[in-house]
Amino acid sequence: MSTPDWTQIAAELNAHLARERLSAQDVARRAGVDRKTIERLRAGRAVRAQTLTWIEQALGVRFGTDAAAGSAGIAPAALGGYHYETVAPLLGEYLAVRRSFDAPGRLIASALEITWDSRRPALTFAEAQRNRGAAGKVYNYRFAGEVSIPPNLGIMHFMVRSDDGRVRLTTTGMPREEDGTLIMKGFLLTLNELRDIGYYPVTSPVFFARRHAGLRLTSGSVEPGAPGHAWAEALLTEIAQKFLPHAP
Repeated sequence: MSTPDWTQIAAELNAHLARERLSAQDVARRAGVDRKTIERLRAGRAVRAQTLTWIEQALGVRFGTDAAAGSAGIAPAALGGYHYETVAPLLGEYLAVRRSFDAPGRLIASALEITWDSRRPALTFAEAQRNRGAAGKVYNYRFAGEVSIPPNLGIMHFMVRSDDGRVRLTTTGMPREEDGTLIMKGFLLTLNELRDIGYYPVTSPVFFARRHAGLRLTSGSVEPGAPGHAWAEALLTEIAQKFLPHAP
């Protein structure tokens, strides 16, 4: 929206909250903004464009547009029914960072790109991962899948499904800017393999950081002492302690 109609946006927001039985505090918590910001918007007063985008992403709606227009830019209901215009700011290249499942202290930073598939239509992602095993052997993995953004929850699911029923799932909160970097924080649930027992479920805190010239990490295995390791490990620890209160 080049010139937002704040009165129309307020009317649509208030109608949505009434329909979904949500309070301003509910929306503020999911969007990661102050309750007073939601009240300001509900009263028809202007907010920053990025703030409006966060609110729309948290609710899975697009305010101030013709609902009948651009139906080709709306994801299927099974993925959350989000609009292209709402999620367009998410498109781009990221680093997906998690802890190694095999080597204590090691971090795995994967190259991840979020795109829009107009044929689906929906957000899709592709991830390229380069790991090093205990014996030093290098393994390259590639994953691709769809992005679900359930309305009114303020979360995103990055889902990989194989033809034989296996699932790899990363769930994050909506993106927030921290020290100049757009970051999504969450958890990964996937499978790992040991020679003597086969596959077993594993999880790790994870974050996606939008790539830019000042980012202190590069893709691949990141060992303790490497550039960016301390920053990334501190962020993963923060995620674990916040969402898993009894985590070390």
